[in-house]
Amino acid sequence: MIGASDTVSSAAEDDPNCSIYGMPVLRVWKSRMVFVLKRTIGNTGYAGMENPILFKDNVEVVLGDAHETCEALRSTI
Repeated sequence: MIGASDTVSSAAEDDPNCSIYGMPVLRVWKSRMVFVLKRTIGNTGYAGMENPILFKDNVEVVLGDAHETCEALRSTI
C-alpha cells in the first residue's frame, strides 16, 4: 500500500480519542505482511499523530522516497 498514512491508520478504529476516529480506512494491518514506505520516521501526517501500524509485528518500514524505492525494487526483478 502506498498512500497517505491516515488512510491506513488503525487508530481510526481503535482509539476513540484520536482525531481520525471513525474515519473510513483501508485495514492493511490485517494483512499477513505490510510494507510501509516512509521518507522519515516521526512524520505525523495530517492527523498529527504517528500511525500505530508502524509498531505491529507484521509491518516492515522501508525508509526512502516511495517512487525511487519502488523503481529500485522493480529493477531487481
